[in-house]
Amino acid sequence: MELYHLRTFVTVAEERHLTRAADRLFVSQPAISAHIKALEDELGLALFERTPKGMVPTAAGEALAARARHALSAVAEIGLHAQELRGEVIGSVRIGLNTDASFLKLVELQQLLKARHPRLDLEFLGGTTGANMPKLNKGRLDASFVSGAVDDTVFDSQVLREEEMAIAAPTALRDAIGDADIATLARQPWIHSSPDRIQHAVMQAMFEPHGLQPIRSMLANQKDAVLALVAAGVGLAITRRQDIERAAEAGAIYAIPLPLQPVPTVSLRFACLKRRADEPLLRAVSAAVRSVWTEHAAP
Repeated sequence: MELYHLRTFVTVAEERHLTRAADRLFVSQPAISAHIKALEDELGLALFERTPKGMVPTAAGEALAARARHALSAVAEIGLHAQELRGEVIGSVRIGLNTDASFLKLVELQQLLKARHPRLDLEFLGGTTGANMPKLNKGRLDASFVSGAVDDTVFDSQVLREEEMAIAAPTALRDAIGDADIATLARQPWIHSSPDRIQHAVMQAMFEPHGLQPIRSMLANQKDAVLALVAAGVGLAITRRQDIERAAEAGAIYAIPLPLQPVPTVSLRFACLKRRADEPLLRAVSAAVRSVWTEHAAP
């Protein structure tokens, strides 16, 4: 029984689709099909039902997938332990990003990891918290920066910073908005964010209890674009107070406190799967993240 057959089997069981499994493993779809057929022939069992929507594990496939994961984990642990015995950290780590590079201190992190572990290959992959969490679960990411709460039974995470959120508003609307009660705010045009972003959740928490739906002028996710659009008078937006205050130096926008009690903060975290947290590679990366955020902590 070949290890790559087991790896293909587990990946198809997780993805339930040959094309997605092929993309994840960087092999062709025919190769994926051949691996599964070879394993089924060797075991004398059908592991999947082929359906128009994808690959559905049979009862036998579901039962064997757990054992296959355990076998692959045991093999990986042997290699990782050998690295520890040699005092090395070797391999590739895919880190998901949920905001801009400067805020996440990626330059400092890359420099520290290069100095500490020159044979470590880093991949920074853009995304959002909502998009990155499923990728962590499925192994498409090894670790990720995420915002908000996480399931502590599934993920291991360290809180890097608590960020106060506020409303970015164009200074031209200061008189019209006045004291910024919730009804007045709902009547203003808003720059919305996609549902997988923490700003969307904060907006829902602000308006839904009052049965209000803010007017949508457009949708934008990228921080610089959002702030530029606010300054141009396109609408209000929820983002980090720190970013608003920096942009306010130009005089075109200002920060309105969120009308929530208590005023929420959003936890920026660095997370990985709990079952993988003790892997030497992830321990090394997590330690570097902790060092960077301790040394370069905001005042």
